[in-house]
Amino acid sequence: MIKGKRMRKAVVIMIILAVYMLTACTTNNYSASLAGTSDNATVAVKDYTTLGIITVQSTEIHHAGFLGFSKSVTGSKITFADLLQEAVRLEADDIINVRIDMNTNYTKRSTDWLTGWTRTFTYTGTALAIKYTEKVDTGMGDAQLSGLPRIPETSKAVKTTRSGKVILR
Repeated sequence: MIKGKRMRKAVVIMIILAVYMLTACTTNNYSASLAGTSDNATVAVKDYTTLGIITVQSTEIHHAGFLGFSKSVTGSKITFADLLQEAVRLEADDIINVRIDMNTNYTKRSTDWLTGWTRTFTYTGTALAIKYTEKVDTGMGDAQLSGLPRIPETSKAVKTTRSGKVILR
């Protein structure tokens, strides 16, 4: 009788451990376009010629140590400026049709919180480098090199009093 109870307990524990072991690991192979997280910009309509497609790649590594005491991130994501720097090598004025994709492939285990983990994210950015055929005359010289934008002209639709109160017309 005692052996039967012990045997049933052992079988129940083995089943629980087997279920835990089978459901504890997940493998992620994930790719996505990051276009949904970017800002949209209004571009002036101008004639241009295409100089070619530019590509920039970057890797970002996230790491956590034993019990999560130490965490680090090395590498970087791709920015619009990274793509512009690559376009400058082609003597481009601007870039259009920007696309930045992210890819990651890792296995997540139930013991990661204890042993630590490493996840690698690979970013690939592509854009079309263009050169304007006719520059827009802004009266400020080259618009690409003019520095910070000027203060926008006031529409006089909103007025702010000295106390800070906003009055709409």
